[in-house]
Amino acid sequence: MINNYYGGFFTYKKDLVGYSGQDAFGNNSGSIWIYLFLVLAVTAIVLLSVFLRKTSHKKIDIYLKVLAIAIPILEVIKISVETYFDLKTGSGFNWTGLVPLYTCSLFLYTLPLAAFGKGKVKQNCLAFLTTISIFAGLTNFVMPPILGTYPFFNFHSFVSLNFHFWMVFTGVFLIATKYYVPSWKDIFRGMVPLAQLSVIAIVFNYALKADYMLYYSGWGAPLLPDLANFFASKSFFGLMSLRFVYTIIVFLIYVLICAIIVSVVRFICFIKGLVQKKLASKKTLTKKNAK
Repeated sequence: MINNYYGGFFTYKKDLVGYSGQDAFGNNSGSIWIYLFLVLAVTAIVLLSVFLRKTSHKKIDIYLKVLAIAIPILEVIKISVETYFDLKTGSGFNWTGLVPLYTCSLFLYTLPLAAFGKGKVKQNCLAFLTTISIFAGLTNFVMPPILGTYPFFNFHSFVSLNFHFWMVFTGVFLIATKYYVPSWKDIFRGMVPLAQLSVIAIVFNYALKADYMLYYSGWGAPLLPDLANFFASKSFFGLMSLRFVYTIIVFLIYVLICAIIVSVVRFICFIKGLVQKKLASKKTLTKKNAK
């Protein structure tokens, strides 16, 4: 059923009829759409990256610049529409959920800098786009938070799912075309943009009890909510909560994720190099035998 049975494509969250996250958590037959999206999105990313792997770097520069303009515009429209109806209904601006301080929000900031920037700034952003950005986008394929509020066939879901599709595709595409292949140093370079946004997100979280970048309560992530509650229930000699320990652990998890992704990429490059050497040796041997 392609019609949104909870309301129209542009229906505001408070005007949805009977929707309470069914498309996200599999409580309704409508949830099949997110699984279909997951399969099609991953398949498209793999196939496009393979077929377009020989794209020239000049064309990739153009791709990055176009995307760096289009993605922020769509996100601004989505936030503006949501805010308009929030204010209209008297809810006020959603400071704890609508400010672009999520891990995935870094795509908004690093993409333009990677497209138009130079030097270390550009390199750090490319390092992020080809490491943590890929992981963050993929987690939103499997557990898209937007579907907890809006059904699959809704403008907000459409923008969010497309946003994360381009996150993952851009990172994989940059690696496949050798525009930017992460090195071991990129474990640290990729963390630079994340660390910078983390400072702002943590201030917001502790001031407003929000959960940007999962640093406060880990909502929606496996195991993190329990870990957050555990440390929040403990105190330092009764003077202060140990929730900050949980925040540090989450940051270290980001470092670990970045290291794992770089390790996987370097391993693939190593295997590819061995295969190419063997093929080159066989080709040389064949030519000698032919003589």
